[in-house]
Amino acid sequence: MKKIFTIISSILILSNLVMAQSFSIIPRLGKAQGSSVKNTISVNVNFTNTSFDVNDTLFAYEVIDVNIPTAWTLQVCDPFACLEGSGKVGFKSDFVMPNSGNNNGVFKIDFFSNATAGIGTAKIALKSVKTSFTDTITAECKIWTVATKETVKQTKEFIFYPNPAKDELVLKYNSKENIQVEIFNILGSKVKTFNLYGGQTNINISELENGIYFLRLKDEGKTISKTFTKN
Repeated sequence: MKKIFTIISSILILSNLVMAQSFSIIPRLGKAQGSSVKNTISVNVNFTNTSFDVNDTLFAYEVIDVNIPTAWTLQVCDPFACLEGSGKVGFKSDFVMPNSGNNNGVFKIDFFSNATAGIGTAKIALKSVKTSFTDTITAECKIWTVATKETVKQTKEFIFYPNPAKDELVLKYNSKENIQVEIFNILGSKVKTFNLYGGQTNINISELENGIYFLRLKDEGKTISKTFTKN
């Protein structure tokens, strides 16, 4: 009888745990690596609202640990926004994710190496505000120094910062030709066009409304597109 009671209790406990788990993150440990010539290395983690409760849609997160080389910086993007100050321990924010239709998104943890090799980690705690179910994302990044030959090969990488940006963007793209760069809003409408001279230029974006935008350039028959957020 005692054995049957123990089995039933275990089933009830497991059932409660399943009911309380209102989201999933895959993978819980995300890893990325690259050479120091790449300005940004990103770790992407899929977030899904798995709750059956239509009111379980608000989720909070907090950066609980950052361990990166001194020259590096970090940025955390939730499924909807990249917020200023998100790369610091103690940063908190929240977002709404419905549990029907588009019930998933991506957490993106960006490691900015500033051409410095090393290993970095970050941990973000996520919680359902309604059920208090909590889980943790761990992101690991490894960046190595490359030989001079490889560095020369990679010098045409399209780099821009900061992201998110407020009033100005700095763009770098090593080309002997003048490169035309276009900015599109999230609806696909072109909102700004300019030329990139001498490999680097500063762009005033103060007139743009806050939101997500796309940078696009064409060089040697290749189209390069990058996303940034205006805050």
